[in-house]
Amino acid sequence: MRLMRTVPWLSAALSLAALSACGSLKGDIFDLAPQVNGLGAQLRSPTSAVAGAVYVYDYRDGIQVILSINNLYPGQYSIAFHEVGNCTSPNLFSAGPPWAPPGWTKPPGELMPTFLANDYGNQNGYVAFVQGVHTDKPPSVLGKSVVIHAGKTVDQAFPGQPSNRMACGVLQPNE
Repeated sequence: MRLMRTVPWLSAALSLAALSACGSLKGDIFDLAPQVNGLGAQLRSPTSAVAGAVYVYDYRDGIQVILSINNLYPGQYSIAFHEVGNCTSPNLFSAGPPWAPPGWTKPPGELMPTFLANDYGNQNGYVAFVQGVHTDKPPSVLGKSVVIHAGKTVDQAFPGQPSNRMACGVLQPNE
């Protein structure tokens, strides 16, 4: 343990070697995640350099959500499923309103916990469990948008107006 603290590059080199041993690094975020059945989405921002990936797979009586995202300003962010599988509008209005499964009693934006972006804005990881939702049977997130929101609140967006929606991707089956 002491060696890792005194030689900081050694930890990074060992991590890179372990990743390289698992497969080739093509520069695509999807290549760094485990290969599991389920859903995935590449997150993109129409107005900034924010980019990432979301993986969703069935786990016990719900789904596990894994997020990897880069180029965020330091601070708090929310992640939410949205009803429409469309991320084409400049303010991500096209993703529609936030979605939650039937019987969810809180606002849909509270389905998953918020997360903090680190001070460097890169390699922000997130894992959450959502009970009672599935990838391939009702209630399913297949075809829904995943949107990253700045702040604690998952707000509605309106055409032509600024919003707190930072990045978006549509959940499709992993290949």
